[in-house]
Amino acid sequence: MMIAKYNEQGRCIKAGLSLRPFKRKLGRAKKALTPSAKTRERVEWAFAGIVALLGTIVAVEVLAAIAAVMM
Repeated sequence: MMIAKYNEQGRCIKAGLSLRPFKRKLGRAKKALTPSAKTRERVEWAFAGIVALLGTIVAVEVLAAIAAVMM
């Protein structure tokens, strides 16, 4: 995890932390938190189902209001 810089004679002139292990861990965490294609598809279908259900309820309410007005 440490990274060092050397001069022409091969002596260490500066030592510091390497960002590579942190980037690797961040990449793994991002990959673990990203939902799979199957999960995304399930969420999309669930959302579409909810929208269809709400649309049906609204249509029934509109038809009931029209029927009430006509009576």
